Amino acid sequence: MGRLLAGLIIGALLGGGLGALIAAFGGGEVFIASGKPVTEDQVRAKLEAQGWTDVQTTRDARYIEAIASKNGRIGHLTVDSLTGQLIDDDRDQI
Repeated sequence: MGRLLAGLIIGALLGGGLGALIAAFGGGEVFIASGKPVTEDQVRAKLEAQGWTDVQTTRDARYIEAIASKNGRIGHLTVDSLTGQLIDDDRDQI
């Protein structure tokens, strides 16, 4: 039981550390600056305000992934829900 608990704690620390490392060194711009965690609805609303349609979002723990279309092309982006920072974004290729 003690080993399991220790393993879970170490795993949580490593996972949280990885997320912080990605946020710190990801170099991505801030997609939504709010000072609070970002929601899927906020990501969807911002994309729609930028002219994107058929916006679909999913959340995987800390990260929000969005797929949307504009001018017949599909764009993908990933946003850190804690910081609002873009982790991955291929919309500029459209």
